[in-house]
Order: sequence, then C-alpha cells, then structure tokens
Amino acid sequence: MKDKIHVVQPVTSWDSSETKSYEVLKKEIAASRKRFFIKYMQADTPFKKEWPEEIKYFWINAIGNDLYHHWKNTPWDFNGTTTEPGQGTIACGFFVATLLQDMGLKVNRRKLSICASSQMMRSLVPKQPLRNLSQLSYINFNEKLKEYGIGVYIIGLDYHTGFIVNDGKENWFIHSNYIGRKGVTKETVTNSAALKSSKTRWIVSLTGDKDFLQRWLNG
Repeated sequence: MKDKIHVVQPVTSWDSSETKSYEVLKKEIAASRKRFFIKYMQADTPFKKEWPEEIKYFWINAIGNDLYHHWKNTPWDFNGTTTEPGQGTIACGFFVATLLQDMGLKVNRRKLSICASSQMMRSLVPKQPLRNLSQLSYINFNEKLKEYGIGVYIIGLDYHTGFIVNDGKENWFIHSNYIGRKGVTKETVTNSAALKSSKTRWIVSLTGDKDFLQRWLNG
C-alpha cells in the first residue's frame, strides 16, 4: 500500500490488521500493553531516562498502520461520534480520543473530544509544555518535526487536531479530514492541505512523555 508507514523496527506481535476484526486487534493491543507492563514496570532494573524504543515503535505501528487501516476513509462530520470504524461519521477530536481509548488509555472520550485541542493536549501530558511551531515556514515546520525524532505526537491547529507520526523516514499526518469531508486520512505532512492552511500549529509528544506512557502501561 502506498500509504503504509515503513517502521524501521516493527515490534507488534500481529499480522496485518486487514486480516482480523477490529475487536480482535484491540484485544491484541491490550495483550501487548500488558506484556510491556510486565517487562518494564515489574523489572528489577527499569529504564531510567527514556522509554525503550520498542514501545515507541509499537505506538507508531499501532496508530499509523493497524488502527488506521480500519478507520481509513471513515467519513468526517462535525458532529461525528462513532466508535466503529467504517460506520457512521467521526469528528477530528473524537477520532483522536477514540484511538487513544482503543490503545488502552483510560480517557473520558467525550470530554476529551469536545474541548479545544490545547486543552486536550494539556490534559494528556500536563507536565509537558506545548511547542508552538506556528511561526516557522512550512518547510522548516516539517524539518523541526524530523528533529523531534521518531514517535507519535498530537498536533493542534486553528480548528482541527490529529496525530503526527514520525517513523524515522517520513512525517505523517493522520486525522479525520474535514476538507471535502474526506474523513480519516493519512498523508505526508508536506502534502497536507489542512496543515498548510492553519495559522497555528501546536504539538506535544505522546511517546516521549514518561508520565503519559506510564499511565498507559498501568491501564
């Protein structure tokens, strides 16, 4: 597939999500999360400063490949709240909150979905300052994302939000695209009309935030 994210070191324990149901995929994600918990949270010598790369690649692959391929082309609507990929419609905030919930993170899906993207980001990573990239040229914006390194991020725009996924080769924008009511889309940052048209661009890292990942592992 042309929009397949090519992760350098994939660590997921399942085959392509296209061969299984969404419910099975969510169960396998939950099982993997529990294995990570046992491996890292109950270890005698847990990591000190940074989370292991395999957890970052797990998130990259889960958000950017497996979950996305189920949600791909699910229509956008301002009032969309579906929890079932391919059925109904999904607004941008609900898309982000739903994927986080399906990753196994305990969130108030509705509350998280309807607040401003800045509030969403602060509630998910309260100790992490929001990075304001609004003043950068678009080329420099993409280069700055590369500097931040591999991982999964949330970006807040004028009236929109979604995931930025840096897989080490490309920066991807994964979101429920309101332009032309296209719906759930994965596109390179350099080719995203939604990103380019926004005057504001704020970003936080999910996979680079220790407190966030610990909360995820704890379930």
